[in-house]
Amino acid sequence: MFAITKAKPERGIWSSDQPTLTTPGRGMVMVDVIAAGICGTDYHIFRWDQWSSGRIRTPMTIGHEFVGRISAIGEDVSGYEIGQRVSAECHIACGQCMLCRTGNTHICEKTEIIGVDRPGAFAERVEIPASNLWKVPDAIPDRHAAVFDPIGNAMHMVTTAEVTSRDVLIVGGGPIGLFAAAIAKAHGARSVSVQEPNQARAALAKDLEPDLVVNPRDPDCTSRILDVTGGRGPDVVLEVSGNGVALNAALDIAAPGATVALLGIPGGPVELDLGGKVVMKGIRLLGVTGRRMYETWFQVEAFMLKNPELIDKVVTHILPARDFEQGFQLMDDGACGKVVLDFQDIGQGEVA
Repeated sequence: MFAITKAKPERGIWSSDQPTLTTPGRGMVMVDVIAAGICGTDYHIFRWDQWSSGRIRTPMTIGHEFVGRISAIGEDVSGYEIGQRVSAECHIACGQCMLCRTGNTHICEKTEIIGVDRPGAFAERVEIPASNLWKVPDAIPDRHAAVFDPIGNAMHMVTTAEVTSRDVLIVGGGPIGLFAAAIAKAHGARSVSVQEPNQARAALAKDLEPDLVVNPRDPDCTSRILDVTGGRGPDVVLEVSGNGVALNAALDIAAPGATVALLGIPGGPVELDLGGKVVMKGIRLLGVTGRRMYETWFQVEAFMLKNPELIDKVVTHILPARDFEQGFQLMDDGACGKVVLDFQDIGQGEVA
Protein backbone atom coordinates (compact mmCIF):
# COMPACT_ATOMS: atom_id res chain seq x y z
CA MET A 1 0.00 0.00 0.00
CA PHE A 2 1.05 3.61 -0.58
CA ALA A 3 2.48 5.37 2.47
CA ILE A 4 4.32 8.61 3.28
CA THR A 5 7.37 7.83 5.36
CA LYS A 6 10.25 9.39 7.22
CA ALA A 7 12.66 7.00 5.58
CA LYS A 8 15.99 8.53 6.58
CA PRO A 9 17.29 10.62 9.50
CA GLU A 10 17.62 13.83 7.46
CA ARG A 11 15.45 16.64 6.12
CA GLY A 12 12.68 15.38 3.84
CA ILE A 13 9.72 13.02 3.54
CA TRP A 14 9.40 10.16 1.06
CA SER A 15 6.73 7.88 -0.39
CA SER A 16 7.06 4.15 0.08
CA ASP A 17 5.32 0.90 -0.76
CA GLN A 18 4.39 -0.82 2.51
CA PRO A 19 2.84 -4.26 3.06
CA THR A 20 -0.94 -3.92 3.10
CA LEU A 21 -2.36 -4.29 6.60
CA THR A 22 -5.02 -6.99 6.74
CA THR A 23 -5.92 -8.51 10.11
CA PRO A 24 -6.19 -6.18 13.13
CA GLY A 25 -5.01 -7.33 16.53
CA ARG A 26 -7.18 -7.86 19.59
CA GLY A 27 -9.00 -4.65 20.49
CA MET A 28 -7.87 -3.02 17.24
CA VAL A 29 -9.53 -1.95 13.99
CA MET A 30 -8.26 -1.28 10.48
CA VAL A 31 -9.28 2.05 9.01
CA ASP A 32 -9.05 2.84 5.30
CA VAL A 33 -7.89 6.45 5.21
CA ILE A 34 -10.06 8.95 3.31
CA ALA A 35 -8.17 12.13 4.12
CA ALA A 36 -5.40 13.27 6.45
CA GLY A 37 -4.17 16.68 7.57
CA ILE A 38 -0.51 17.71 7.56
CA CYS A 39 0.28 18.78 11.12
CA GLY A 40 2.96 21.06 12.51
CA THR A 41 4.41 17.92 14.10
CA ASP A 42 4.72 16.35 10.64
CA TYR A 43 6.50 19.51 9.52
CA HIS A 44 8.93 19.22 12.45
CA ILE A 45 9.62 15.66 11.29
CA PHE A 46 10.05 16.85 7.70
CA ARG A 47 12.60 19.47 8.83
CA TRP A 48 14.32 16.93 11.12
CA ASP A 49 14.89 19.46 13.90
CA GLN A 50 16.21 18.80 17.39
CA TRP A 51 12.87 17.59 18.74
CA SER A 52 12.07 15.18 15.91
CA SER A 53 15.59 13.80 15.57
CA GLY A 54 15.52 12.92 19.26
CA ARG A 55 12.08 11.26 19.08
CA ILE A 56 11.50 9.56 15.71
CA ARG A 57 12.90 6.16 14.83
CA THR A 58 13.28 5.83 11.07
CA PRO A 59 11.76 4.46 8.94
CA MET A 60 8.36 5.62 10.22
CA THR A 61 5.05 6.16 8.43
CA ILE A 62 3.98 9.58 9.71
CA GLY A 63 0.63 11.37 10.02
CA HIS A 64 -1.94 11.41 12.80
CA GLU A 65 -4.80 13.71 11.71
CA PHE A 66 -7.24 11.67 9.63
CA VAL A 67 -10.72 10.41 8.82
CA GLY A 68 -11.49 7.04 7.28
CA ARG A 69 -13.82 4.05 7.17
CA ILE A 70 -13.47 0.86 9.18
CA SER A 71 -12.42 -2.02 6.93
CA ALA A 72 -11.70 -4.76 9.50
CA ILE A 73 -12.50 -5.33 13.17
CA GLY A 74 -10.36 -7.30 15.60
CA GLU A 75 -11.42 -9.56 18.45
CA ASP A 76 -13.02 -8.06 21.57
CA VAL A 77 -14.23 -4.95 19.71
CA SER A 78 -17.88 -3.97 19.99
CA GLY A 79 -19.94 -0.93 19.03
CA TYR A 80 -18.42 -0.51 15.56
CA GLU A 81 -19.20 -1.88 12.12
CA ILE A 82 -17.51 -2.25 8.75
CA GLY A 83 -17.84 0.89 6.64
CA GLN A 84 -18.38 3.21 9.59
CA ARG A 85 -16.70 6.62 9.22
CA VAL A 86 -14.34 7.47 12.07
CA SER A 87 -11.54 9.73 13.19
CA ALA A 88 -9.30 8.86 16.13
CA GLU A 89 -7.40 10.30 19.06
CA CYS A 90 -3.75 9.88 18.09
CA HIS A 91 -2.41 9.56 21.65
CA ILE A 92 -2.52 5.94 22.77
CA ALA A 93 -2.28 5.93 26.55
CA CYS A 94 -1.73 3.03 28.94
CA GLY A 95 -5.07 3.46 30.74
CA GLN A 96 -3.60 2.17 34.01
CA CYS A 97 -1.35 4.86 35.49
CA MET A 98 -2.35 7.54 38.00
CA LEU A 99 -2.60 10.18 35.28
CA CYS A 100 -4.93 8.04 33.19
CA ARG A 101 -7.09 7.27 36.21
CA THR A 102 -7.38 10.89 37.34
CA GLY A 103 -8.69 12.43 34.11
CA ASN A 104 -5.26 13.31 32.68
CA THR A 105 -4.92 10.62 30.03
CA HIS A 106 -3.57 13.18 27.54
CA ILE A 107 -0.33 13.44 29.54
CA CYS A 108 0.12 9.74 30.31
CA GLU A 109 3.88 9.17 30.54
CA LYS A 110 3.56 5.91 28.59
CA THR A 111 1.71 7.50 25.67
CA GLU A 112 2.54 6.42 22.14
CA ILE A 113 1.51 8.69 19.27
CA ILE A 114 0.55 7.31 15.88
CA GLY A 115 2.80 8.71 13.20
CA VAL A 116 5.46 9.44 15.80
CA ASP A 117 6.03 6.33 17.91
CA ARG A 118 4.09 3.81 15.80
CA PRO A 119 2.98 3.71 12.13
CA GLY A 120 0.68 6.59 11.28
CA ALA A 121 -2.19 7.61 9.05
CA PHE A 122 -0.35 8.89 5.96
CA ALA A 123 -1.13 5.55 4.34
CA GLU A 124 -3.99 3.81 2.62
CA ARG A 125 -4.75 1.93 5.84
CA VAL A 126 -3.93 2.39 9.52
CA GLU A 127 -4.43 0.16 12.58
CA ILE A 128 -6.01 1.95 15.56
CA PRO A 129 -7.15 0.81 19.03
CA ALA A 130 -10.94 0.74 19.03
CA SER A 131 -10.89 2.68 22.30
CA ASN A 132 -9.34 5.64 20.43
CA LEU A 133 -11.95 5.85 17.67
CA TRP A 134 -14.37 8.75 17.27
CA LYS A 135 -17.58 8.23 15.30
CA VAL A 136 -18.02 11.10 12.85
CA PRO A 137 -21.54 12.54 12.39
CA ASP A 138 -22.81 12.50 8.80
CA ALA A 139 -23.16 16.31 8.85
CA ILE A 140 -19.39 16.79 9.18
CA PRO A 141 -17.64 16.57 5.78
CA ASP A 142 -14.44 14.62 5.25
CA ARG A 143 -12.27 17.74 4.89
CA HIS A 144 -13.36 18.83 8.38
CA ALA A 145 -13.33 15.40 10.00
CA ALA A 146 -9.70 15.01 8.89
CA VAL A 147 -8.69 17.89 11.20
CA PHE A 148 -10.45 16.99 14.45
CA ASP A 149 -6.99 16.66 16.00
CA PRO A 150 -5.59 20.19 15.41
CA ILE A 151 -8.91 21.84 16.17
CA GLY A 152 -8.79 19.79 19.36
CA ASN A 153 -5.37 21.25 20.17
CA ALA A 154 -6.76 24.74 19.71
CA MET A 155 -9.90 23.93 21.70
CA HIS A 156 -7.87 22.44 24.57
CA MET A 157 -5.63 25.50 24.69
CA VAL A 158 -8.49 28.02 24.55
CA THR A 159 -10.64 26.30 27.16
CA THR A 160 -7.72 25.64 29.51
CA ALA A 161 -6.69 29.30 29.36
CA GLU A 162 -10.25 30.45 30.17
CA VAL A 163 -10.61 33.20 27.58
CA THR A 164 -14.21 34.31 28.22
CA SER A 165 -14.43 38.10 28.78
CA ARG A 166 -10.65 38.43 28.57
CA ASP A 167 -8.30 40.10 26.07
CA VAL A 168 -6.53 37.38 24.09
CA LEU A 169 -3.31 37.52 22.06
CA ILE A 170 -2.53 34.61 19.76
CA VAL A 171 1.15 34.37 18.84
CA GLY A 172 1.39 32.58 15.51
CA GLY A 173 -1.11 32.51 12.66
CA GLY A 174 -0.58 28.95 11.51
CA PRO A 175 -3.55 26.56 11.36
CA ILE A 176 -3.81 25.99 15.13
CA GLY A 177 -3.49 29.72 15.80
CA LEU A 178 -6.21 30.41 13.24
CA PHE A 179 -8.49 27.76 14.74
CA ALA A 180 -7.76 29.22 18.18
CA ALA A 181 -8.80 32.68 17.01
CA ALA A 182 -12.14 31.38 15.78
CA ILE A 183 -12.72 29.36 18.95
CA ALA A 184 -11.74 32.24 21.26
CA LYS A 185 -14.28 34.49 19.55
CA ALA A 186 -16.93 31.77 19.85
CA HIS A 187 -16.11 31.45 23.57
CA GLY A 188 -16.73 35.12 24.26
CA ALA A 189 -13.25 36.64 24.46
CA ARG A 190 -13.43 40.40 25.00
CA SER A 191 -10.89 40.93 22.20
CA VAL A 192 -8.84 38.63 19.99
CA SER A 193 -5.53 39.75 18.47
CA VAL A 194 -3.38 37.61 16.16
CA GLN A 195 0.34 38.23 15.78
CA GLU A 196 1.75 36.83 12.53
CA PRO A 197 4.66 38.05 10.34
CA ASN A 198 3.75 36.03 7.22
CA GLN A 199 1.50 38.07 4.92
CA ALA A 200 -0.40 35.09 3.51
CA ARG A 201 -1.27 33.74 6.94
CA ALA A 202 -2.06 37.24 8.22
CA ALA A 203 -4.58 37.53 5.38
CA LEU A 204 -6.20 34.25 6.49
CA ALA A 205 -6.36 35.57 10.05
CA LYS A 206 -8.08 38.78 8.90
CA ASP A 207 -10.70 36.67 7.12
CA LEU A 208 -11.72 35.32 10.55
CA GLU A 209 -12.43 38.92 11.66
CA PRO A 210 -10.48 39.18 14.91
CA ASP A 211 -10.10 42.60 16.54
CA LEU A 212 -6.50 42.94 15.39
CA VAL A 213 -3.99 41.23 13.11
CA VAL A 214 -0.51 42.62 13.57
CA ASN A 215 2.98 41.94 12.26
CA PRO A 216 5.40 41.53 15.19
CA ARG A 217 8.12 43.13 13.06
CA ASP A 218 6.21 46.39 12.70
CA PRO A 219 7.48 49.14 15.02
CA ASP A 220 3.94 49.92 16.20
CA CYS A 221 3.09 46.28 17.04
CA THR A 222 3.21 46.75 20.81
CA SER A 223 1.26 50.00 20.82
CA ARG A 224 -1.49 48.52 18.66
CA ILE A 225 -1.89 45.53 20.99
CA LEU A 226 -1.99 47.86 24.00
CA ASP A 227 -4.67 49.97 22.28
CA VAL A 228 -6.89 46.92 21.75
CA THR A 229 -6.40 45.76 25.35
CA GLY A 230 -7.09 49.09 27.05
CA GLY A 231 -3.43 49.77 27.74
CA ARG A 232 -2.97 46.76 30.03
CA GLY A 233 -1.79 44.14 27.61
CA PRO A 234 -3.47 40.80 26.96
CA ASP A 235 -4.95 38.82 29.86
CA VAL A 236 -4.38 35.60 27.91
CA VAL A 237 -1.52 34.74 25.54
CA LEU A 238 -1.87 31.64 23.37
CA GLU A 239 1.63 30.82 22.08
CA VAL A 240 1.51 28.50 19.08
CA SER A 241 4.56 29.61 17.10
CA GLY A 242 7.24 27.76 19.06
CA ASN A 243 9.46 30.79 18.49
CA GLY A 244 11.55 31.78 21.51
CA VAL A 245 11.86 35.44 20.49
CA ALA A 246 8.09 35.69 20.02
CA LEU A 247 7.47 34.06 23.41
CA ASN A 248 9.78 36.49 25.18
CA ALA A 249 8.09 39.46 23.50
CA ALA A 250 4.65 38.10 24.47
CA LEU A 251 5.72 37.77 28.11
CA ASP A 252 6.88 41.39 28.00
CA ILE A 253 3.52 42.67 26.77
CA ALA A 254 1.28 40.33 28.81
CA ALA A 255 -0.73 41.99 31.56
CA PRO A 256 0.30 41.31 35.16
CA GLY A 257 -1.37 38.09 36.27
CA ALA A 258 -1.92 36.96 32.70
CA THR A 259 -2.26 33.35 31.63
CA VAL A 260 0.25 32.25 28.99
CA ALA A 261 -0.57 28.92 27.34
CA LEU A 262 2.28 27.25 25.45
CA LEU A 263 1.42 24.83 22.67
CA GLY A 264 4.02 25.57 19.97
CA ILE A 265 6.96 23.16 20.00
CA PRO A 266 10.31 24.99 19.86
CA GLY A 267 12.97 23.53 17.60
CA GLY A 268 15.40 23.62 20.56
CA PRO A 269 15.88 25.14 24.04
CA VAL A 270 14.38 28.58 24.75
CA GLU A 271 15.94 31.04 27.21
CA LEU A 272 13.56 33.02 29.47
CA ASP A 273 14.01 35.59 32.21
CA LEU A 274 11.74 33.71 34.60
CA GLY A 275 12.33 36.13 37.45
CA GLY A 276 11.51 39.33 35.61
CA LYS A 277 9.02 38.12 33.02
CA VAL A 278 7.13 35.43 34.92
CA VAL A 279 7.64 35.45 38.70
CA MET A 280 7.51 39.20 39.34
CA LYS A 281 4.55 39.64 36.99
CA GLY A 282 2.60 36.77 38.51
CA ILE A 283 2.28 35.08 35.12
CA ARG A 284 0.62 31.66 34.98
CA LEU A 285 2.39 29.41 32.47
CA LEU A 286 0.42 26.47 31.06
CA GLY A 287 1.92 23.71 28.98
CA VAL A 288 -0.75 22.37 26.61
CA THR A 289 -0.44 19.10 24.76
CA GLY A 290 -2.94 17.01 22.87
CA ARG A 291 -6.60 16.96 23.81
CA ARG A 292 -8.48 16.01 26.96
CA MET A 293 -9.80 12.55 26.25
CA TYR A 294 -12.55 12.79 25.39
CA GLU A 295 -14.04 16.02 26.69
CA THR A 296 -12.25 18.06 24.01
CA TRP A 297 -13.63 15.84 21.24
CA PHE A 298 -17.22 16.58 22.26
CA GLN A 299 -16.39 20.29 22.29
CA VAL A 300 -14.79 20.13 18.84
CA GLU A 301 -17.70 18.20 17.36
CA ALA A 302 -20.13 20.85 18.61
CA PHE A 303 -17.93 23.63 17.22
CA MET A 304 -17.64 21.92 13.83
CA LEU A 305 -21.38 21.42 13.51
CA LYS A 306 -22.10 25.08 14.29
CA ASN A 307 -19.19 26.77 12.47
CA PRO A 308 -18.39 24.93 9.22
CA GLU A 309 -17.68 28.18 7.35
CA LEU A 310 -14.88 29.06 9.80
CA ILE A 311 -13.18 25.71 9.27
CA ASP A 312 -13.27 26.20 5.50
CA LYS A 313 -11.48 29.53 5.94
CA VAL A 314 -8.56 27.69 7.57
CA VAL A 315 -8.45 24.56 5.36
CA THR A 316 -6.91 26.19 2.29
CA HIS A 317 -5.60 23.23 0.27
CA ILE A 318 -6.85 19.71 -0.46
CA LEU A 319 -4.19 17.83 -2.44
CA PRO A 320 -3.93 14.30 -3.81
CA ALA A 321 -1.92 12.28 -1.31
CA ARG A 322 0.74 11.55 -3.91
CA ASP A 323 1.36 15.32 -4.09
CA PHE A 324 2.41 15.40 -0.43
CA GLU A 325 5.71 17.10 -1.31
CA GLN A 326 3.72 20.10 -2.56
CA GLY A 327 1.91 20.21 0.77
CA PHE A 328 5.15 20.30 2.75
CA GLN A 329 6.55 22.92 0.38
CA LEU A 330 3.48 25.11 0.98
CA MET A 331 4.12 24.80 4.70
CA ASP A 332 7.81 25.54 4.22
CA ASP A 333 6.86 28.68 2.27
CA GLY A 334 4.18 29.72 4.78
CA ALA A 335 1.79 29.88 1.82
CA CYS A 336 -1.13 27.95 3.28
CA GLY A 337 -3.46 27.41 6.18
CA LYS A 338 -4.29 23.77 6.86
CA VAL A 339 -3.34 21.31 4.12
CA VAL A 340 -5.40 18.12 3.78
CA LEU A 341 -4.21 15.13 1.74
CA ASP A 342 -6.83 13.17 -0.21
CA PHE A 343 -6.07 9.44 -0.02
CA GLN A 344 -9.10 8.50 -2.10
CA ASP A 345 -7.36 9.55 -5.30
CA ILE A 346 -5.22 6.44 -4.82
CA GLY A 347 -8.38 4.35 -5.07
CA GLN A 348 -11.54 6.16 -6.03
CA GLY A 349 -13.62 9.18 -5.11
CA GLU A 350 -12.71 12.61 -3.78
CA VAL A 351 -12.74 14.24 -0.36
CA ALA A 352 -16.01 16.00 0.39
